[in-house]
Amino acid sequence: SLQASHDDALALLRTHAAGTAQLHLDIHFTGSVDAIRALNQGRCVMAGFHTLERPPAGSLAQRTYKPLLKPGLHKIIGFARRTQGLIVAPGNPLRLRGMADVVRLRARYVNRALGTGTRVLLDELLAQQGLDRCVLQGYAREEPSHTAVAHAVASGRADAGLGIESAARGAGLGFVPLVHERYHLACLKSALDQPAVQALLVLLRSAAWQHQLGTLAGYESANSGDVQSLSALLPWWGFKGPKR
Repeated sequence: SLQASHDDALALLRTHAAGTAQLHLDIHFTGSVDAIRALNQGRCVMAGFHTLERPPAGSLAQRTYKPLLKPGLHKIIGFARRTQGLIVAPGNPLRLRGMADVVRLRARYVNRALGTGTRVLLDELLAQQGLDRCVLQGYAREEPSHTAVAHAVASGRADAGLGIESAARGAGLGFVPLVHERYHLACLKSALDQPAVQALLVLLRSAAWQHQLGTLAGYESANSGDVQSLSALLPWWGFKGPKR
């Protein structure tokens, strides 16, 4: 069983796994933070979450995920690299280039819920640019998935929302790329020897899956199926400040 942040590639993987490997993936989509908590409480075998490619020390990502993940206890399995950005109306009529434009033009924004990785990303972007979330029109308005954000924009109920490119393209909308992310699968180190986990690793490393992943807009393979060190991937542990 897998609890995971909403992701189009995981939905594709579920179909691919059932058809090619007779591997049934029981995926429940929730927020990144909630998924890791579920893993730590024994409610799933694996958790899907996402971060900026190189989340810096002192970042909101560190403050969010570091208390939940422990080197020696958890392992990270590479899954994908994906692009997040602004989902906008076709042709980007407001000419939005980033969050500063959304705030400046008072565009109607639609947010993701607390506990989701995309909400962490939004707050990170606002903080980096010195923008106050109180002036973001629609900060308190939440949708449960990237697809729901796209539907809100497509229906004219919102001008923009942060989301993945595949959700924008799937709804025939415009997309303004902002950041690259790594989507990770976390599990307990003790779970790596389970036959189902081993079968999943083989599947993720296969050329057939990596080709299929590349057909999704905004996705590419990045260490798919590789078991990675937590401290190497999220270099917050043992971080030393700059020399004076």
